[in-house]
Amino acid sequence: MAGSHSSAARVTMRDVASVAGVSTATVSKVLNERPDVGDEVRKRVLDTIARLGYRPNAVARGLRSRHTDTIAILTDDLEGIFTTALMRGVEDAASDYNTSVLLANSYGDPEKERTHLRRLLDRQVDGLIIMSGNRVRPRSGPALPLPGTPYLFLYEYGVTEAVPSILPDDHGGAVLAARHLLDIGRRRIGFINGPASWEVTADRFQGLVQTLDAAGAPLDPMLVRQSPSWAPEDGYALASAMLDNPEPPDAIFGASDDLATGAMAAIHDRGLRIPGDIAVVGFDDRSLAVHQRPPLTTVALPLLEMGRVAGRRLLAAVNGEPQSHELIRVPCELKIRASTIG
Repeated sequence: MAGSHSSAARVTMRDVASVAGVSTATVSKVLNERPDVGDEVRKRVLDTIARLGYRPNAVARGLRSRHTDTIAILTDDLEGIFTTALMRGVEDAASDYNTSVLLANSYGDPEKERTHLRRLLDRQVDGLIIMSGNRVRPRSGPALPLPGTPYLFLYEYGVTEAVPSILPDDHGGAVLAARHLLDIGRRRIGFINGPASWEVTADRFQGLVQTLDAAGAPLDPMLVRQSPSWAPEDGYALASAMLDNPEPPDAIFGASDDLATGAMAAIHDRGLRIPGDIAVVGFDDRSLAVHQRPPLTTVALPLLEMGRVAGRRLLAAVNGEPQSHELIRVPCELKIRASTIG
């Protein structure tokens, strides 16, 4: 019967033309907003498209327009603690450009990355964001050459590629924490750093040291501990050792929220008050921070904004803006809570 169509089959341009009583060329003109179609015919075609639920083939249209209004995120860790917030930021930026975002996970395997890149290029994506889900570190270029397809790095950085890398300003975040502790009158500041193999530990340590030196309150080496992990139990053990010092700290800065919460437990177990006896600051602003007793002051990683910056920069490149090798460090924010201001 005329006008009928099986809901199980994908509606094609030919189906629309048949039901509307026009040629496929006329349907194409309507879709591309060509002026050489009469108002009555245009309305009939658009009504038919709406009734049948026709969706143009984005890849086919992209081959003609050179754009598919689609970008992709290729992450090495879909379950990373920072992955979701970074992706949300990218999607926020993409939505402003009416662009869709695809997601692929390489699990850190170069062969999987190569396979995903090949498939994404086959889908004619306009650009790619290559992202780490858990830590900042240098990396080599994409596992597959990407000639003509803009890309950039997020939460990791390329060493030689002529593309941007979007990173948090870990050094600046530590400066914020140090200045806050100085502003509330703390001078014997202890620092529990993360594993030395993580690049952020050097950035956060240098930000603290430089700020304290500039204030004339240099860091006491006896109050510095390097943790073998980011786990709270190591924060607990290292804070306990620090509290055994004949001149214990009046503040502890943990290089992560997990280390800081471990330190808080150690302080509580000594019968000391937070922040009355010892103020505590963390880093990352994970969801657990606000639920501590007292709630933890912490440096918030700008994950959403990093994602937004990455999305905006990639789409600018898609639209012709030249790229270059640069490290774009997005500022952190200090979240002041009752562990320092009680």
